[in-house]
Amino acid sequence: MINIHFAQPLWLWAGLAACLGVIVFLRLSGRRRQDDLKHFAASHLLGRLTNNVSPARRVIKNTLVVLALACCFIALARPQYGSRWIEVQRRGIDILFAVDTSKSMMARDIKPDRLERAKLAIKDFVGRLGGDRVGLLPFAGSAFLMCPLTLDYAAFDFSLDALDTNIIPKGGTDLAAAIKAAESVLANETNHKILILVTDGENLQGDALAAAREAKKHKMIIYTVGVGTPKGELIPLPRQGKGKFLQDSSGRFVTSKLDETMLTKIAAATGGLYVPLGAVGQGLETIYQRKLALAPKEEHGQRLQKVPVERFMWPLAAAVLLLTFEFLLSGRKPAWSFHLPFIKTAGRRSRRNLTLFLVACLLAGMWPGRSLASPGEKHFAAGKFEKAEQYYRKALKDDPDNSVLNFNLGDAAYKDKRYGQAIAAFKRALRSDDLGLQAKSYYNLGNARFRLGQQTLKSDPEHALQMWQEALKSYESSLKLAPNDQDARYNRPLVKKRLEKLQKQLKKLQEQQKQRQKSSQGKGKQQQKIGRA
Repeated sequence: MINIHFAQPLWLWAGLAACLGVIVFLRLSGRRRQDDLKHFAASHLLGRLTNNVSPARRVIKNTLVVLALACCFIALARPQYGSRWIEVQRRGIDILFAVDTSKSMMARDIKPDRLERAKLAIKDFVGRLGGDRVGLLPFAGSAFLMCPLTLDYAAFDFSLDALDTNIIPKGGTDLAAAIKAAESVLANETNHKILILVTDGENLQGDALAAAREAKKHKMIIYTVGVGTPKGELIPLPRQGKGKFLQDSSGRFVTSKLDETMLTKIAAATGGLYVPLGAVGQGLETIYQRKLALAPKEEHGQRLQKVPVERFMWPLAAAVLLLTFEFLLSGRKPAWSFHLPFIKTAGRRSRRNLTLFLVACLLAGMWPGRSLASPGEKHFAAGKFEKAEQYYRKALKDDPDNSVLNFNLGDAAYKDKRYGQAIAAFKRALRSDDLGLQAKSYYNLGNARFRLGQQTLKSDPEHALQMWQEALKSYESSLKLAPNDQDARYNRPLVKKRLEKLQKQLKKLQEQQKQRQKSSQGKGKQQQKIGRA
């Protein structure tokens, strides 16, 4: 049975309404044309005037236009049939944007204003990411999580677009509240925890520096981005009319200035970096180049995501074909002699051009957005790794030899810190005939073995040594299959260095044990001699 899914089914209803509207329009146009002819000539002359017009062909042409329009809307609904696997690589970084939405962000010392420039810069920044989760936390006198950490950048952009200075009723600027709220959001995350604080730095409430020091204890790094200029600017009040600006209780205009000193201290307290946003948002670019692009890679992971195959090309091709037939089909009766295609009147040309223009507009919005993720992928993206495991295990009951499902199961178990189960799943994924999947499985197997060794390092260093040796072999196997894998190239010397250090420590420990044994044996002999004496 063919199982076709539509990613955007609302277009089907829109298409139905559009087709009905076009049918009604064509019927009314036909009647109006008949009425115009009756007023134009006597009834006994109509037969001669319309002798070469074919009503049947006109009906066929109209039908072709309606069918083509229907096919266009079916294509817009994005029909999907079948599925394929794509690689999703995560850097292991969670980035939370805390954006100041206080009234001072309406100042226009950078264009169009502080808040809009910050939103544009954040969009550009997120557009460069791949596989990192992002979240949005607006704040003013208080803070709230507007967009939880997600891999769905389209959803993040939607939340970002909704930001304005009225989104938080409580006025003021409380940087401490923003930092504490971010800390609670990132508290249970095991990835690199990064807060990007986008504000003009005017901290009117709370102790932001103390909150930053507390955040550092929980391994959160804060990057501060200053929006505005030190010289400052008046704060406009567009709702009160053009030329109205914020005033204090004494009636003096309030000038909002960028406080770089406070933002620098907050960033330094957590080992982060302060940058001014700049007139075109270049500050966030600096953070990406100098810090995030160089983030540690040992926690990077790869997994495969099952996505449906887009089939919008089929109805789109049908629409083009139908319009081609409509274009070539004459509305007049065929003549016995050879002749060139009939000359179109202005009215016919305008209708045809309108149809082609409609198709062109539809084509502009055809390219698909993000594909729908499987339930397992959705659980994984939400950080619900145990539920993701349950989904993949259930799927494996129906297809136990599916290497891709085993691969994803291993990745979910790895993120849930069940490294033993992850190792077992990645080993099963190695049975695949796909060399690319084998390379990824070896790579993730190396990661899991290294982490398992870390877990047992204090309690059983010998086991840790064995795990790290096997991890090294896994990376080497991965590089044999994929010599250009930069992550495996990075991790291999990293693990090798840790392995050599552990070997030296164990060797030193063994030597110390031997010395203690010799020392205890020497003391025993001395005691025996004393006893004989």
